[in-house]
Amino acid sequence: MFPEMFPLLLAVTSFVASHFLLSHRFRAAMVNSMGVVGFQTLYSIVAMVLIVLVGVAYHFAPHDVPLWSSKNLALQFAFDLVGYFAVVMFVASLPGNPALVGSSFNGLSTRLPTGVFLVTRHPMMFAITIWLSMQLLILPTVRNLIVCGGLIVLALIGSVLQDRKLTERTGREWRLWAERTPFWPNLLHIGAMGQAWLFGLLPWVFVTWLESRVVGVPLGLWYLFPDLAY
Repeated sequence: MFPEMFPLLLAVTSFVASHFLLSHRFRAAMVNSMGVVGFQTLYSIVAMVLIVLVGVAYHFAPHDVPLWSSKNLALQFAFDLVGYFAVVMFVASLPGNPALVGSSFNGLSTRLPTGVFLVTRHPMMFAITIWLSMQLLILPTVRNLIVCGGLIVLALIGSVLQDRKLTERTGREWRLWAERTPFWPNLLHIGAMGQAWLFGLLPWVFVTWLESRVVGVPLGLWYLFPDLAY
């Protein structure tokens, strides 16, 4: 099966590698030569082209048999519960996230973390990691392992490299912020995400429905409605 999976493996590897190279190793030199706008434009084009190639390669990769069946109520419940947490964390990461492009670092060293930043300083990355991990739990196939595994590596190593990059760029601003916020999610503070638990409900329902439509199998919440057309 490996030769048939090679195009997918190559596409995912290229996508992950391009992010590491453009976001870290070559970023400073390219920004100096192309300017911020030029670099961001190139970065976006490369990312879009490669993610499309990943999607195409995924579609044409062998639809291998899952390692275990998803027809298990306990498994579906775990997928729902942890997946909902991931969506809520992603929603909560959107406002006030100093790691997002264009954010200001002024005064970050004196800012006290609140909300999702009491859970982790990389809520978006960990939301993606947790969501993809649940995809492997519910749909454990080789092609999913290649795609989800590659993106999980990108999110986790990318978080480490982002800490390093932002510390070098901002000095004490990011360093002191990082000292106040955990890297790995602290589940004791999940209640601090507040209204995001409510705002994340509709996106969670939608993405689980959309995924069920894409894979043709009812997942999570939709597992309770097996008569719906998928």
